[in-house]
Amino acid sequence: MLEFQPTMDTRLATLFLALLTASPALAQREYFFGSGKPPVFREEDVDRRFAKSKLARALAQGTEDPACMQVLGGLFTVLAEIGPTLHKRDENFSVDPALLQAMSAQLVSPKFPGNAYLTAMVRRVLIDRKLPDEWLATAEAINSKVQIIDVGKLKFLNEGLSPIDSLYFTLPALRDRYDIEVQRATSAASSDVAADFRDTYLDRDVAWGGAVMVEAGIAKPVTPKGKKKPPPEPGTEQVMAILEWWPPQPTQTQIVVFAAKPVPPVKIIARLAPKQYLELAKVPKGKRLMVRGRFWEMNRSVTEVEVRDALLFEDRDWSQGALLATPAAVAACPLAFNELTGSTPKQIGGFAH
Repeated sequence: MLEFQPTMDTRLATLFLALLTASPALAQREYFFGSGKPPVFREEDVDRRFAKSKLARALAQGTEDPACMQVLGGLFTVLAEIGPTLHKRDENFSVDPALLQAMSAQLVSPKFPGNAYLTAMVRRVLIDRKLPDEWLATAEAINSKVQIIDVGKLKFLNEGLSPIDSLYFTLPALRDRYDIEVQRATSAASSDVAADFRDTYLDRDVAWGGAVMVEAGIAKPVTPKGKKKPPPEPGTEQVMAILEWWPPQPTQTQIVVFAAKPVPPVKIIARLAPKQYLELAKVPKGKRLMVRGRFWEMNRSVTEVEVRDALLFEDRDWSQGALLATPAAVAACPLAFNELTGSTPKQIGGFAH
């Protein structure tokens, strides 16, 4: 994933997450969660300028123009994919690299800085702490035509922003930190490193993508032998999903006598929240999903983790590209022009603290 600071700079400088590109040994636990004080988002001139733009009015009121439907549909599609990973670590947000590439090629032109409008949309959600009701209605209306927006993710944002602790705290990062801080700790460590690790990393709100569905259904209650427990009341049963996340497998770069040992998958036990934003009954085995919830438990080898109050979202694979809008549609849409010039905040992050 790539990260961005929500400024109005149309360049939107892209950075690989430091944790994933630097040596894991250099990544300290403070990197994940910061000072514990979430950033404060306040309305500025840039937001008022965006609110007066024709595109912003169309987000709230809709459009009958087929070309503009493509433009709005593309922006809503990217916003929906950002939504579940909005976090309280800092002001950055992330976009899948392939989706970002598609957006940069299709929704950015000399007359229309689509990335700046997307940033303005993210700012509006962060400031209001929810997706505006009017935006959701517009997205639902135009999705019957564009059929690319994940409306479930927008409904999730519309019901109130609940950011995760850190978008940097991924499953690969968890495994790396456990290897360094616990499994490779020396006898010089003066404390219970396993307990310290649990205190630091458990009980965190996470959004982990790239998992695949294994099974889902009603969890069977565990009762002591010899005792009978009455069946749960209808509608109160605990629904659970089992997923697997596969780490990158070792690759062979030369001929060796013994093949590299495959890395086993991580089993994710997701105890689901009562309300979901996709139809669980229609999710097939092998479907790629994102698990969002409270990281609650893990085993000693980090091959099994438990997430409670979990929400499941489709984790779409954009590696084959995406058609968000055609260049002809962007050129023809009367809403797609730059009304944001000169609105870049002075602060790097775009927000006052």
